[in-house]
Amino acid sequence: MNNITYIFSGGRIVKANNKNYSDDFFYGYRYLKNKNLNVNVIEFEKKNYFFERLSYYFSKYSSLPLSLFSILSLQNLKILKKTDNLILVNESVGFSALIPLIYLKKKHKIKTHLIVMGLFSKQINYKILKKLHYQLIVLLINYIDRVYFLGKKEHELASRIITNKKKLIFSPFCVHYDFWKSQNIDLSKNEYILFIGNDGNRDFDLLVKIAREMKDKKFIFISSNYELLDSKLKNVKIINGNWKSDYISDIDIKKFYENARLIILPLKESSQPSGQSVALQAMSVGVPVMISKTEGFWDSKNFKDQSNILFQENNDYKYWIKNINSIYSDIQLLNHISKNATILVEQKYNIQSFNNFLLEEVVN
Repeated sequence: MNNITYIFSGGRIVKANNKNYSDDFFYGYRYLKNKNLNVNVIEFEKKNYFFERLSYYFSKYSSLPLSLFSILSLQNLKILKKTDNLILVNESVGFSALIPLIYLKKKHKIKTHLIVMGLFSKQINYKILKKLHYQLIVLLINYIDRVYFLGKKEHELASRIITNKKKLIFSPFCVHYDFWKSQNIDLSKNEYILFIGNDGNRDFDLLVKIAREMKDKKFIFISSNYELLDSKLKNVKIINGNWKSDYISDIDIKKFYENARLIILPLKESSQPSGQSVALQAMSVGVPVMISKTEGFWDSKNFKDQSNILFQENNDYKYWIKNINSIYSDIQLLNHISKNATILVEQKYNIQSFNNFLLEEVVN
């Protein structure tokens, strides 16, 4: 029997069983389970203070995410020994599973799958340890059979470092289109401009400058970023939101999308894909997305400025304000972008494509 095991960071399995959340961040778990396959889940568990501090210092000096011993238990080892396909949903999970992986690969026939987004574009805290940083990445990849990259640029970076390029696969991040698509959106009636996000590649300084200068526009920021939570702008409504928390569900987020006229995603320059999930979710709903054109943008081939997205080449706040004002009142262009965006997501970034691909990977 094909035994499949997912390793998630803590709290995700509760959301996986909640219909108020889309399939976006479960990476085929629901789909494979509905195929009546034997699907198990291991989640991070909190360990003692010593291990937490050890993990902290390892991550600090290696510039790699890690939660040491968070999955090591007799019960988890029993599950892993019976596993045919192990799916590690991000690089933090991957490094946290490295110790049991070394053992499993020597003793058991197991196929390992790792999903990465940003592993090869981490900011290195201590340049003197740069060599160690990449040696640890290579060590992890040596114990992985299939590595799935959600951005093309990072796939290219990995190809320069990893010798066995056959295991490196570009598989774009996809969203649950059927969950996000909407029949209830009328851009001409919507007023506010929406921002969502928490990761370090969001340009929060630029975002605040834009909102501060555009006093005549209404904004909603959904974020747990302290800089935004502490900002006191009369034209901005701040909603404390983080996907890892229970503050706000995907079904709530969808309602915010449906009532927005425009999504803005100012980003810092990086080779790591950022803003991917928010952009694709909003596009599925039918809300135009204005986003920084960074080196790490996940797919420059299918996304076309003024056709299905609005690229911003400059992170000067005056440049953004000018373009926001220009597009805000142009309902005809907004509807044109909206229509093309939903078509693109349905055809190219629908999670059903990823689910079918993953099924082939774990069954064959």
